[in-house]
Amino acid sequence: MSTALTTFRFKGKGAKELDLEVSLSLTAGECLELLKRSEWLPDNWEFKCEVSSTGEVWSELERQVLLADVIQGDGSIIRILPY
Repeated sequence: MSTALTTFRFKGKGAKELDLEVSLSLTAGECLELLKRSEWLPDNWEFKCEVSSTGEVWSELERQVLLADVIQGDGSIIRILPY
């Protein structure tokens, strides 16, 4: 599997959600940068990410981690938290 349908949840001011078919060959940091470039995320903020396959149990997602290592298929959720 080279892509997966993934939900992105931004939990900052103006919380929002987006479902995207993402390439699993990207790192979490590359994915954040693409979301910034598309103006979905504020460009000048720093973010922490967490990942879950169910929305119940969350694990920290470091920027250098390959999405293929943490996403096992469609339906995963990446929560984006500003700090």
